[in-house]
Amino acid sequence: MSRHLQEQAARQSGADAPDALTGDACVRRMSYTQWKDDVKNLETTLLPAETLVPSMPKMRKFRSPEVVQVLDRVRFELADQNEYSEFCWFAREYPRCYRFHMDGADFRLGSVHRALTELSNHLAALAINDDRTFEFSCGNATAHQVYWDFESFLSEVNVALDLLARVVGPAFAQESPPSFNKLCKKTGDHPLLVEFRRAQTRWVQRMKDYRDCFIHYTPVDTMLMVTLTKYPTGWEFRAKLPNNPNVREILGFRYSRKVELLRYAITVHRNMAAFDKRVAAIIERKYSAGEFPVRRDHLFFVGARS
Repeated sequence: MSRHLQEQAARQSGADAPDALTGDACVRRMSYTQWKDDVKNLETTLLPAETLVPSMPKMRKFRSPEVVQVLDRVRFELADQNEYSEFCWFAREYPRCYRFHMDGADFRLGSVHRALTELSNHLAALAINDDRTFEFSCGNATAHQVYWDFESFLSEVNVALDLLARVVGPAFAQESPPSFNKLCKKTGDHPLLVEFRRAQTRWVQRMKDYRDCFIHYTPVDTMLMVTLTKYPTGWEFRAKLPNNPNVREILGFRYSRKVELLRYAITVHRNMAAFDKRVAAIIERKYSAGEFPVRRDHLFFVGARS
């Protein structure tokens, strides 16, 4: 359909006009005439994106996670001792599997941030110098990408946690489960077990609830949009995220201004980075005290299926 016919259809039906920048559906809570008048000024001044989209957390860039760095130092020091040969190979391989998924989480979070910055700039262009409209929403491929990448981000963090459970296996005399949840159920008061359980209670279980809901049951919605809304305190840009993921049903989801997709993802990223540092510090202390590694062999093929 031509742009002229799209506009004509919008006038006749009273529907929202097509988006001026992308051609995608853009909901603007105002009349078509008001929309047509203001669209002439789209490329004037933008609301600053930094006031709408939170900043990215500190990223590692090309540095390895702390756990990988600590285990590299340990294996280098033990490399000349034959009794540690299997451990040294394990300490090289599996921390790199862990790093692969930590890097994946960084990549997905960056992708979410870039997409939301693009969308916020687009909606800000509609909102600037407009005191008649209180809400703008946009649903297009970029908005869908936000949710695709968010689900992938949760999956990468989830996999990284399971791999970290495997990486710390040599700290225990008996074979430990290569699963975050199962390791948390392991009996004992080892500092690593205490740290894993603390993380599970503080933030991991909530993250897994979101991941399980979106991967196994339902997406957030079937009409995904991002929204720029005017409140008495100013404009607020958000990608919605339910606050009750365990209901696992679109019709049952509830929403709150306190819960927003990008802010939640950034919180998860910061928690994971802090958890990585604490686990690395425990491994380093145990190694310095001569208490790591406890198990030196039978480290591979854990969890293999016949």
